[in-house]
Amino acid sequence: MSTFNKIKVANFFARQSCAAWQPIRIIRVICRHIYRYIMEHGAKEYPYANPKFAKWQESDSNFYTLITDSSNFVIRRSTSYVAWMMKKYCGSSPKLPKPGPRKPGEHRFDAKHWGEILEYNGWQKVSKADWPSYQDILDERHFIGVMPDADEFGLLVWFNNARFTVTGFPAIWLVSTYKDFKEQCLKIPVSEKSGIIWYREP
Repeated sequence: MSTFNKIKVANFFARQSCAAWQPIRIIRVICRHIYRYIMEHGAKEYPYANPKFAKWQESDSNFYTLITDSSNFVIRRSTSYVAWMMKKYCGSSPKLPKPGPRKPGEHRFDAKHWGEILEYNGWQKVSKADWPSYQDILDERHFIGVMPDADEFGLLVWFNNARFTVTGFPAIWLVSTYKDFKEQCLKIPVSEKSGIIWYREP
């Protein structure tokens, strides 16, 4: 079966995992396990942030359900996007630690709490001296940026490239993320004022 057809099957079970479409809880649970199994084993390279997956309305006036990816992150959010990028470029999805203390209204692994996940998976928080550089680009070393104050839940960005000054220092970070329900490429000035906390792959 092609990846496209696997996604169509996964979409069917994902929809049936929503209370808005399937009122029987045990069926929702079974369907959720099935679509996540397909995602993890049958079509693991598919970007689940893509609008073609679960493109139907997820809620109605009485119920609200968020569809999650195989790592249990909500699709079409920066967390699901970066988890997929980790799988695509680093070989595996992130393992999830036991979450630390949370304030009322915060979720287990909002983007602003991803430092816990990255450190648990061996990624190293870097100082200003070790921010993404030209050599890192040549070495194809991967970085993930955590922007805890970007919005209510924070934002994750995946480092792609940089623009440099004539002296060879990076001036603009070129990153990708999922924001406002679509994949976006952002240009972020290289500055502590950007609020990015960088983590380097192990």
